[in-house]
Amino acid sequence: AIIFIVLLIFFSLPYFPRRLINVASGSLAENVELITPVAAQIFAPFLDFPFYFFNFTEPKLQLSSWLLWLLAIWSVLALIRLKKPGFKKCLRLLRGVIAIIVSFLLFILYLLLFPLPQHRLKSGNPDEVFLDLHSHTIYSHDGIASLEESILWHLNCGFAGWATTEHNRIGAAPVAQEEMLEKNSLDALVIAGVELNFNGTHLNLLGIEKEIDKNQYKNLTDLVEAVHRQRGVVIVPHFWAKKKPPSSLQDLAKAGVDGFEIAGNCSLPLQPELKKEIIALCQKQNLLMVGGSNWHGWGSFCNVWTGFKLHPHLSPPPLRGRIEKGGGRAQKRAILRALREKANSHFRVLALPKKSYSKYHYIFEPFMGSFFYFCSLNDWQRVSWVFWVLLACFSLCSIKDKRKLAIFLWSAISLILALKGISFLNIWQLVSQVNNILPLVSKGLFLMAGLTALLALTDIKKR
Repeated sequence: AIIFIVLLIFFSLPYFPRRLINVASGSLAENVELITPVAAQIFAPFLDFPFYFFNFTEPKLQLSSWLLWLLAIWSVLALIRLKKPGFKKCLRLLRGVIAIIVSFLLFILYLLLFPLPQHRLKSGNPDEVFLDLHSHTIYSHDGIASLEESILWHLNCGFAGWATTEHNRIGAAPVAQEEMLEKNSLDALVIAGVELNFNGTHLNLLGIEKEIDKNQYKNLTDLVEAVHRQRGVVIVPHFWAKKKPPSSLQDLAKAGVDGFEIAGNCSLPLQPELKKEIIALCQKQNLLMVGGSNWHGWGSFCNVWTGFKLHPHLSPPPLRGRIEKGGGRAQKRAILRALREKANSHFRVLALPKKSYSKYHYIFEPFMGSFFYFCSLNDWQRVSWVFWVLLACFSLCSIKDKRKLAIFLWSAISLILALKGISFLNIWQLVSQVNNILPLVSKGLFLMAGLTALLALTDIKKR
């Protein structure tokens, strides 16, 4: 009866489908479809639930809330079962707390490093394609995505083209990616670019072919003019990344930048007031409004797309079907021309909105967040959740020696983490001159491998 009531409540939850917004207008995006992968519907608890975590507004607060609630619930249940306290039982309790923390960290690694299926965006307009004007690979100091992984990720998200904007140098990544696309006859294009840090201000320079030495320029205006002489475009990415930006919006506009990102990803969320200010400035001074994923390889989630509407006087035949010889370059020229002309009418920024509420609500994040997540599921995904939860409960109840299962799982996870750490170290050997994050990731994976191996050993000793 209890199970029936729970199922009835679960399937009676209201349905709030995931919908994109047009960032500039704030209205719901029209003539576009967000396609949920089939795998994410069949294996919803494993492949779709991460979607909820990736869309956090305040990741540190929300993840901390989850961890504290998990520890609190487990501790209460453990204390109830702890009839007669003793030293060994206290050690067992401490080990349980450590196991919860390690499991939580493993889940975060799963979110960040496991190649989850992406939600793909599809336009109802055959003359509209989607672009990502801000992305990185292992050739950036903090990137972990290989050139191949970057291509696959963008294609799976529905992008017809993207800008590879490594930190402070163009490098060979864009050319190498274009060669891979042409070799495999893939329908996409790559725009060369660089994310330059000029006196604390980040600038995305798109469509340039020669490296820009920022030390040659005394001020931002001179730098922007140098980019324009190369027929490049200057976009200010994630202006909100710093609480106190080194340059104001007005100063950047006076320096001659071509536009701003009005949606993207970085360590700080874009506050509604600042977003309105950026949009108002762009509309008043006819500056470009674009979006960028700022994808470095961390996680598989995409929540920002820049739609580009092809137009006869701007573009050759639509970017559809297989790219013929020279066609990719022609399409790229059309996109760069539209960017240079600041043709905002041909662009629209679409994003998945993030829920924002008071910090007091973050205290109850596991309950409130889960409620909104389950309300976003369709019937198939809800059936998937019920099936997998019931299967897990039945399997655990039927397994007599759970400690043996725990030993196997801890050992297998430890081995996988160690192999992944070795893999990252091998990749780092190829890009050691420009990348410094890969060895740190490897050290973290080796540390987690050691902790999981230690937990496996403690279970073996208990036997």
